[in-house]
Amino acid sequence: MALVTCEGASSSSFTHQPKKFDVFLSFRGEDTRLGFIGHLYNALCQRGINTFIDDNLQRGEEISVGLLKVIESSRISIIVFSENYASSKWCLDELAKIVECKKKDQLVLPVFYNIDPSEVRNQKGKFGEALSKHEEKLKDYKVQSWREALFEAANISGWHYKHSCSEFEFIQGIVEKISNFKLNHTPLFVARYPVGINYRIKTILSDIESNDGHIIGICGPGGIGKTTIAKAIFNRICDHFDGSCYLEDLRERSGTNSGIIELQETLLLEILKDRNLKVGNKSRGVNMIKERLSFKRILLVLDDVDKWIQIENLLGRCNWFASGSKIIITTRDKHLATTLGNCCSTYSVEELDQDEALELFSMHAFQSNKPKDDYLELVDRVIQYAKGLPLALVIIGADLYGRTKPEWRSAVEKYERIPNEEIKKILEISYEGLDKTEKDIFLDIACFFKGFLKEYVIDILDACNLYPIYGIRRLINKCLITVGQYDKLLMHDLLQQMGRDIVQRESLDLPGERSRLWCYEDVHKVLTQNTGSEKIRGIMICSPKPSKMKLEPKCFEKMKNLKFLMVSNVDICRGLKYLPNELRVLDWSGFPLSSLPSNFDPQKLIALNMPESRFTLDKLFKRIQCKNLTYMNFNSNQSIRELPDLLSATPNVKRLDLQNCKKLVKIHDSIGCLDKLESWDLCDCNELHTLPSCIMMKSLKHLNLFKCVRFKRFPHIPQEMENLKFLSLGHTAIRELPPSIGNLTGLERLEVGSDFYSCQLPSDIYKLQQLRTLYLHGNVKFSKDVGISRQATECNSYGGFSKYCFPRLNFLKRLTSCFTNSEKCLLSRSKDLNLSESIIRFNRLNWLVILDSKFLKKIPKLPESIRNVDATNCILLNSESLRKLILQFGRILGLSPNMKCSGVKHKVLMDSHSHRNLSNQIDCSSRVSRSKFNAIYDEPFPTLDAYLVDLGERYDILVPRKKIPNWINHQSIESSISFWVGPEFPSIAVCVAFHLIPLKDSYTNNDKYVSIRDDIIHCVCDIHIFTNSRKQRHMVRARFSNFKCDHLWFYGEPHSRLQRRFGDLMQGDRNHVEISCKISHWISTNGKYAPVIARMGVHVECICPPQNSVIIQHNSQNVDDDIELLAPLLSQNGSQTDSDAGDPSSSSSP
Repeated sequence: MALVTCEGASSSSFTHQPKKFDVFLSFRGEDTRLGFIGHLYNALCQRGINTFIDDNLQRGEEISVGLLKVIESSRISIIVFSENYASSKWCLDELAKIVECKKKDQLVLPVFYNIDPSEVRNQKGKFGEALSKHEEKLKDYKVQSWREALFEAANISGWHYKHSCSEFEFIQGIVEKISNFKLNHTPLFVARYPVGINYRIKTILSDIESNDGHIIGICGPGGIGKTTIAKAIFNRICDHFDGSCYLEDLRERSGTNSGIIELQETLLLEILKDRNLKVGNKSRGVNMIKERLSFKRILLVLDDVDKWIQIENLLGRCNWFASGSKIIITTRDKHLATTLGNCCSTYSVEELDQDEALELFSMHAFQSNKPKDDYLELVDRVIQYAKGLPLALVIIGADLYGRTKPEWRSAVEKYERIPNEEIKKILEISYEGLDKTEKDIFLDIACFFKGFLKEYVIDILDACNLYPIYGIRRLINKCLITVGQYDKLLMHDLLQQMGRDIVQRESLDLPGERSRLWCYEDVHKVLTQNTGSEKIRGIMICSPKPSKMKLEPKCFEKMKNLKFLMVSNVDICRGLKYLPNELRVLDWSGFPLSSLPSNFDPQKLIALNMPESRFTLDKLFKRIQCKNLTYMNFNSNQSIRELPDLLSATPNVKRLDLQNCKKLVKIHDSIGCLDKLESWDLCDCNELHTLPSCIMMKSLKHLNLFKCVRFKRFPHIPQEMENLKFLSLGHTAIRELPPSIGNLTGLERLEVGSDFYSCQLPSDIYKLQQLRTLYLHGNVKFSKDVGISRQATECNSYGGFSKYCFPRLNFLKRLTSCFTNSEKCLLSRSKDLNLSESIIRFNRLNWLVILDSKFLKKIPKLPESIRNVDATNCILLNSESLRKLILQFGRILGLSPNMKCSGVKHKVLMDSHSHRNLSNQIDCSSRVSRSKFNAIYDEPFPTLDAYLVDLGERYDILVPRKKIPNWINHQSIESSISFWVGPEFPSIAVCVAFHLIPLKDSYTNNDKYVSIRDDIIHCVCDIHIFTNSRKQRHMVRARFSNFKCDHLWFYGEPHSRLQRRFGDLMQGDRNHVEISCKISHWISTNGKYAPVIARMGVHVECICPPQNSVIIQHNSQNVDDDIELLAPLLSQNGSQTDSDAGDPSSSSSP
């Protein structure tokens, strides 16, 4: 009887069950063990077929659990029905389990040995007699299940041995069929060390199972692991389909007609197993695939696809195959996946994280999952170089295996300067698929514009006729660049190195003959030796440390086609008499001259950036017209006194940065009519008195006059300016805003007021219905005729005065109407400053910021919309307010204060370390300069949109305090806390206690209470969340400024947000989580104090196993009285408990 495979898979689940055996043999030992079964087992083993036979299992009345698991972990079950098979309850239990596994895609093959299949099917003869005897002893349902299993198994096509041939020939026929089946189901080799594969494919497998779409696109740059992931998925699920086929290297194999035909024939052969099928030509092949496979439920992997036609030649239309079929495509081109329509879902492969990269590299370099201790510094350099790219980690690891430490050091230095040929070859494949303009865009970004805003780069490259809107999208689709947060263009370091290497190969020995120069040594050689040429397209002169360069006045004269000139940290020692007129970018920080060369006529210039220079504008723009100039940056220029007429000279300017121009006094009236201007920054222009009397800037989005302390009069706005979103008038001398402020109908963020002058707001301020963020500095007065305070008292709900207020407001800093002081406005000077209960009516309020108040004692209940409360340096805020506030946030997060950790039977909560002990924890290596800190602090806010971004579901409280509430159920004086959670990631709250520690003993102030220090501290704190053996981490970065005392930071994230981030990493019912906290950067204004993390805590619903007592802190001086003040307001039964909260002068801060 011919072998016929089982029906198509009916299960939709792709849950992976590793297969330990190829074949499981079920037989009656007394009939066949010493003859037929012995010969069959030996023949299978000789052909390399891993076969299980239960010779050594202890038999009893009931089948063992171990044997049931063996059946489940076998690909094929062969049932040898013989005369006495049904007399064994053990055999019948095996049979029932095998039939159950058949429904889960196990191949089941019956052999009828010296017995007619009809006896088994109809349970006649000895089969019927055996079952009748079982029925006398056992329950009916048990025997009935055996009868059903016998009937189903007997209806499966198999082999019937009737002595028509020799037993040897019969067995060889079985072995041949099994061997062919195994060959067609041999797993693909995935990787020598498949680090990080399992959890990456988990998301894709979930998508395959839940999504009805046919096609899954796996996208990413070369070497990221797309093929490895596709192979692992194929191995996991291929047995669930009628047929499966893995076609690799389509990009290379599809280059010719014969290659396409070969791929079509391979697909047909793998699915149909018919070696006689011949395609003839590719058009016929497409139709044959449609006709022969359209009724099949198949799994097909197309590896390394780079053109749509490659898919069309094999699939025609993507919906040709039977329902439930799945097609997986790996590609470097994201756009390919999108062209397939709604039937396609895409998955972008991410780089390995730090821990995965270390493990993968160590496995190849050391044959161990961690590196040798004395190689750690070199290993770290390799990890930083590879940036999580598996290809680089594998190649470099294998190359360094077994080498000496000096060889390692030499090799690593070479890698950092010269790309590895094997890595470069893989990465360049994507580059070679670009056209000329796209290659130019890629090389320009690699050499000059990585990390720049996309809009800025597009404007520059558009002026170079490179069509960057389309070209940059192509690079993104090809996974050569990415767009990061706030629209910055990013590129993997190895791709950048590859691009720069392509440029260097243009002329290995003569840098002046290359198209782009960025290496300081090369630039120095070309400029000082005057060896430039017309081939040079761009130059970046950036010295790693401040340096001087003696340039010839006409050193750029040979570079007629120079388009980008970017200079920083370099001082030229002579004058400059020539600059190319083809320049699109002139970016020269600290330009030493007062003017540009007189023969310079930059008609094509797009960006003129000269921060910290001595350059003056009046002479330049009287002489030339720069109609295309779009970006101007004269930040910190102390030579500019007057901003001249730009309307005629630079009518198309979009961004004008004049911040910190201390000498700027006057601005020409024409500036107010620049209708293309989008961003105008005048922050810290101390001498500026007025703007143009009238502004009509229809494109303006961002206007910053913060700390223009002499600026007195805001201009008239005669017509609606709906595009202005951000306006900062904080700390100016403005005493009254004009009624025309109401024409800023699109305004979303407003800062106004000063500590030195009162500011009257007109009633038209209430026309700003889009306002979301409001900063009120000092004495700000609202219009008397429509006062917020009066409206608030007369209405029972926020909606009652929404026509006068701001219905979209979600951020307040010192909201005047919510204070109960008699003067209503003078917040910073009031002696009785408290928020009134009316603040709860602001039911859209997300942020409340009250800084440096010496009088604020109480914060009332806030609206449920609240997400952030910042009371930096408000040292008199009492403990009861804080307790209620933290409990309110905990309630919003769903965190009960009564949750206990069973992993800690008893917590001994001791007093904090002394300053002397904590001084050992000061990390001086994270202390940075003011300029570097400012760059880090401002990094998340490079654009206007960043200032308006909604931070989403996160909750923050920042208050002056020393201690963490003792009901937080995990606490430590170390830098990390670990715990166990269930199958889903629960809500968490992290508490961090920042202490300011004296840098010298002479500054010691070991106070028990919070007190103001003679210093101002700014710091950046990072929280890392690791799950399950540190396989992935999540970082929360918080920036804190103007600390003058110890502070407590409460940070919370809800279950919903954490589950989205970590859900695919949770493994089973128990998951290990570690949370660590570190101050990554800090500065001290007066150099007297440093910030340290004295204690951290995590409140979470955990499933930690019981442990012994834990002492959280070990200095037992005096326990602060108000530790208990921070105990929950709710007792175990939920009722309110008494509180001793009151005047903080009589109790210490928590």
